[in-house]
Amino acid sequence: MRRHAVIASVLALVVVAGSLIYMWGRGGASAFGFGRSLDSALSQRVPSPVDNQDHLYVLDGWGGLHPVGASPVLSTSASWPNKDIAFSLALFPDGTGGYVMDGWGGLHPVGSAHAVDSGVYWPHWIGAREVVMAPWSTSASPAGYLLDADGGIHPFGGAPPVIGNATWPGQGTARGLVLSPRSTPSSVMGYTLDGFGGIHPFGGARAVLGAASFTGDMARGIVVVPGRGLLVEGYTLDYSGGIHPFGGAPAVMSSASWPGKDEADSLVVWTSAPAGSPGGWVLDRQGEVHAWGSAPVLRASQTWAGWDIARGLAGAGSGGGSTERLILDAQPLRDGWGAYFNQRDVRWASAGVGGTFPVWKIGCLVSDLAMVYSHFGHQSVSPATIAAHGGWFDGSGAIYNSALNVPGHTTVVVRDPSAAWIAAQVGAGHPVIVGMNLPSGGTHFVVLTGRDGASDYFVNDPWEQNAMHVRFSGDWFTRGPIYEAIAFV
Repeated sequence: MRRHAVIASVLALVVVAGSLIYMWGRGGASAFGFGRSLDSALSQRVPSPVDNQDHLYVLDGWGGLHPVGASPVLSTSASWPNKDIAFSLALFPDGTGGYVMDGWGGLHPVGSAHAVDSGVYWPHWIGAREVVMAPWSTSASPAGYLLDADGGIHPFGGAPPVIGNATWPGQGTARGLVLSPRSTPSSVMGYTLDGFGGIHPFGGARAVLGAASFTGDMARGIVVVPGRGLLVEGYTLDYSGGIHPFGGAPAVMSSASWPGKDEADSLVVWTSAPAGSPGGWVLDRQGEVHAWGSAPVLRASQTWAGWDIARGLAGAGSGGGSTERLILDAQPLRDGWGAYFNQRDVRWASAGVGGTFPVWKIGCLVSDLAMVYSHFGHQSVSPATIAAHGGWFDGSGAIYNSALNVPGHTTVVVRDPSAAWIAAQVGAGHPVIVGMNLPSGGTHFVVLTGRDGASDYFVNDPWEQNAMHVRFSGDWFTRGPIYEAIAFV
């Protein structure tokens, strides 16, 4: 009898184990935290997304939406000229519309989408990182999730809350969000990606094995692909364009890489890739789209050579996004007025201002002064050469008034200048540096290079990318009330 009992117990264990493996492979048994039940999976199927090679778009930081390949044009509802604040784009599975997410957490419909409230808004924190649409989402019934920089996942539309997501309060290390294609309104599963390559399941999703890890903040995107067994399969993107498989996904070839550079922006998977042969596209920061794996080569309709302004690549049923780099590629702009210098330009961004803080951090006035020197024909002067004059600055990096003198010209410094005084100086052809108190706190200096009508000016701003002769009245971050003016006569 004991022998028969043992055999019966073994058979029972085999049956139970077989049932668990079957349910795990089909979506998981909720009692074990692996996802939804088989009955739930069968009763709540969601449609597969359309072939996204014909519904693929690049988002720029000003809110522009640019078709890739043969994708049709989608209308947009918001734009921010000269203000790099559009961070992410996500589309419905049918590709007819979706939402642009701004850095404060606002959502702006594109295509067939209707207005929807994200449920969050951070006016003093540019903390929104990515938006994704739920697999069952449509224009008539939108549902999706917004990822914040600290790992918070915020539902909007008809999406239910998620549980079990990792967070990093105050660290700003969240880099990507992906939902399981098996998610339903009653069981939402997925993963967040941190900047070091960590992949964190939520909603009962299975743990990921074999993910690449990085010593610095290098991870930029994550996708999952149809698996061939028990393991969750997919890829992560690093900032140099490396595509790293996890969970047994096959290695893939990419058509572009930038060793040692922070150039890769977003990762999208091809929804119609052949079984067992994944593929997709990588967006670089200048707007080029690069095929990987089995995906076809597609041409971007708009690129920005030398600009870090491409912010997201999204196709039907996918989303992606990024933020601007702190240190920028060289921006060698010049015209008849003179040279444009950006304080975050890689050529001098890390140079100390008088041996104190780096140019990228406090060097707006230094960069402005270099532009004025250039205007007067001193072509060898740059922010780096000015910052190297240790005797021109005090211990905090503030420049002495005596250092503002340009050879052959008179410098006039006025506190709280009147609008009429500034207009007269610029109207006479004199470059004028103005200091502003910013609404967000702190100060910033720009160069007024000319008049734009009766009441506006053209400005060279050393912080905003390629901000040469932009309108002073424009919608840009580093603008505020003028408290000081420096005219060069």
